[in-house]
Amino acid sequence: MRTRRDADDHVAACLALLEQRAPRPLTLVDMARLLGLEQYDRKSLRAALDAAVTTNRLRRIGKTRYQWLRDAERGSARADGSGRAVRGGRTTEGGRAGGGAARGRGAARGRGASAELEGRYVRVRAGFGFVEVSGRAAAQFPRDLFVPAGMEGAALHGDQVRVEIVRRDPRTQRSVGRVVAVTQSVHHEIVGTLERHGIRWFALPFDERLPAVELVGATLPQAQDAGLVARVRLLRATAVSHGVRGELDAVLGPADDAEVQFLAIASEHSLRLAFAPETLQQAAALPEDPAAADYSGRDDLRDLPFVTIDGETARDFDDAVCLAAQPDGGACLWVAIADVSHYVRPGSALDVEAAARGTSVYFPDRAIPMLPERLSSQLCSLMPQRDRLVLVAELHYDRAGQRREARFYRAVIRSRARLTYTQVAGMLSDAQTAEIGAWREQFGELLPQLQRMRGLMQSLYAQRLRAGSLDLDLPEALVDLSEAGRSVGIRFALRNDAHRLIEEFMLEANRAVAAWLRDADLPFPYRVHEPPRPDDVDELNELLAPFGLRVDYDGVVQPGDVQRLLDQLEGHRLGRALSRQVLRALRQAQYSTRNAGHFGLAFPIYCHFTSPIRRYPDLLVHRQIGRLLDGDVELARAEAEAIEAAAVRSSQSERQAMEAERAMLDLRKADFMLAHLLEPEPGAVVSVISAGLFIELDAYPIEGMLRADDLPGDRYYYIEAERALKGARTRQRYRLGDRVVVEATNVSLQRRQIDFALVRRLETESPPGPPLPPRRKRAERPTSRKRTARAATPRRGGRRRS
Repeated sequence: MRTRRDADDHVAACLALLEQRAPRPLTLVDMARLLGLEQYDRKSLRAALDAAVTTNRLRRIGKTRYQWLRDAERGSARADGSGRAVRGGRTTEGGRAGGGAARGRGAARGRGASAELEGRYVRVRAGFGFVEVSGRAAAQFPRDLFVPAGMEGAALHGDQVRVEIVRRDPRTQRSVGRVVAVTQSVHHEIVGTLERHGIRWFALPFDERLPAVELVGATLPQAQDAGLVARVRLLRATAVSHGVRGELDAVLGPADDAEVQFLAIASEHSLRLAFAPETLQQAAALPEDPAAADYSGRDDLRDLPFVTIDGETARDFDDAVCLAAQPDGGACLWVAIADVSHYVRPGSALDVEAAARGTSVYFPDRAIPMLPERLSSQLCSLMPQRDRLVLVAELHYDRAGQRREARFYRAVIRSRARLTYTQVAGMLSDAQTAEIGAWREQFGELLPQLQRMRGLMQSLYAQRLRAGSLDLDLPEALVDLSEAGRSVGIRFALRNDAHRLIEEFMLEANRAVAAWLRDADLPFPYRVHEPPRPDDVDELNELLAPFGLRVDYDGVVQPGDVQRLLDQLEGHRLGRALSRQVLRALRQAQYSTRNAGHFGLAFPIYCHFTSPIRRYPDLLVHRQIGRLLDGDVELARAEAEAIEAAAVRSSQSERQAMEAERAMLDLRKADFMLAHLLEPEPGAVVSVISAGLFIELDAYPIEGMLRADDLPGDRYYYIEAERALKGARTRQRYRLGDRVVVEATNVSLQRRQIDFALVRRLETESPPGPPLPPRRKRAERPTSRKRTARAATPRRGGRRRS
């Protein structure tokens, strides 16, 4: 029988544990496990901890986790029910405390502060954050700087900041920093849910890493607006203690409205929606087609049978290809790329806007272009039967498919046809259907060229794999939408020879251009992908060990080491899930004027040249090509510093775009599952964390969370060494690959999350693999936070970011 004294002792022990583990938040299950409590009054303990939240001893994060509040964080804070605190005249989440930052500043000065570094501040929901160092100092800090809660100053998630090193954590070997200044605020407005607290109104951003925003000014919401979504213009504070405030711009509507969801994601990821008036004016002044004077100094290739090959929904056609057989048995490949640099001049309004956007962003139902439609979908789009200005990479191959020569020049072309991947794959197949027959009749004169292209593609693809290039051909999830914009289907997009054909030709052009510019000793934005860190590969090996798999390597990881593992995953029942884990162990590709090679492609030198309509680094490469063609070598070399700065910004823009595209896909998946609640579906465990299991359904490429607290029949806790959840009483384990039947019980469109409940467990064939050999000792073993960035991500239309 438990007594009141036992309950009081349990509360005291939990509070002491939370203080000891600060700033790490813990659930009741975590605390009971760490304290060895076999029995306790869950309801009473939760009530006592909630009382500690109201008295500012603790902070509640979400519904289940509690975090110790340090003295500097307490102040006069009070909980607003969302896990975000409203303090005096300012709002915070996760302990945004000026006092803590001030003490950090004093401590740093006392020890002698390090030089200041710059990077992007990324906050996690627990309150702390990281800064990924950018620029030349990045090589000295391969690991992100850790920024404890309270030392982020006035920075918001995503801001560009200047940070000062205050110490080095001897346990993790990670540098700890303090934000000293925000150099670029990326959030000028937010989209959030309106909540009223007394006479004050707040907007709670959809992204929980951003704090609640107090609404000020003459225009405030009406009583009936509570719960609706609004757009708010931020008034960034000049001092930390002023908090985050904003002025109401517009009440947008309910959270399940498709347009509101789009605006929320665009705001969350700082995407620019409207073009500046001067940008649109410059675009409107451009002609619909090139003028005759524009052809001067260009090769006339309008007699060559160029074609474009893209996805069915593509609207910007920035590359066209043509292939001709040569008398010696070889082939000549022309890769023509829209000459965007002819129209977008350095320093113009169009250029400033393109540089700020960095990339186009593609969603299932729309795109946010880098350039206005007058350019991206008309003047610079290689539409059929229209004269267009291009930069050409002319590549000559011998009969074995080895490239022997490359030329680069300006030209004018006229595309013969706008083909889709489906059409090309169908015409090249052995299938005999009425639709394919109609395509063969319509494009009959182009069919021999397409067949030659497939032959060259197969040769290039085989060469690339033999050289060690990774074959990470993960399928892309596609969303089928109704006329009303609701998700009615989620499926995998299958890749075919038409996708590979264009991919190989674009890779060849990019490689050739990079080598040419390097040989001319010109600065340009390389596309670099550094080898994975051995520590990350060791962590991957620990995950793979139960399946008898591993990456074998000697000192430095080579592409072939990873490819051998991928070969073993071919046909594996968990091949797709484990391949994603491999991808997460790789570093993210980025742009830099310092060449570090491309690990994933196994290319010693590489750049992006083929998509200047949608990627700013490609436009920079085009400009350097133009300067080299014009003999302006010194001018080209003088651009080194500006190109490096643009490369850093473009890498950041690409990451924001990828995160936004992933968020929209998650939203569409959640929207789809709203119509399939409580429908039992089989699936597999694809990830295990302390909070629960991520389940991927068999029928759809959809993941959801099965929370540990919701597993029936026992209390489950996480065993890190086994990557498993283990029952405290039954000792039953849930591991990666286990088969289950689940049903969706809750879907949050705002959080873009799906919650599953267990229906039953299925038999799983999962014999344990051989144990891993002991890990090699290293002088430094920094812990790594979970990575979500990827080295190669599919884009709309089936092409990949490589």
